[in-house]
Amino acid sequence: MGLDSINLRGEFLGRVKREFLEALDRDEQAAVEAATGEMGNKPDAVKLGWLRMRTKESWTKQRYTLTVGRALGKLRKMVEDFEAGERAGR
Repeated sequence: MGLDSINLRGEFLGRVKREFLEALDRDEQAAVEAATGEMGNKPDAVKLGWLRMRTKESWTKQRYTLTVGRALGKLRKMVEDFEAGERAGR
């Protein structure tokens, strides 16, 4: 099963609360949006162009990759902390 057949937004972001996304830096929010949903299946060049229009800054593939990785790591930690808190609160 390839990445194209997985709905990343549904699989990953389905567990992420809106407040978690809003806690990310502006660049990280834009990069996550480009990496998921409708943009997730587009070529990187299209994503980089979209990011440039969205943020009014220049984006390289390296910057995009690092920003997405950092943002997803932060989101993963937020979700884990939230779920651990819910389990402890039962």
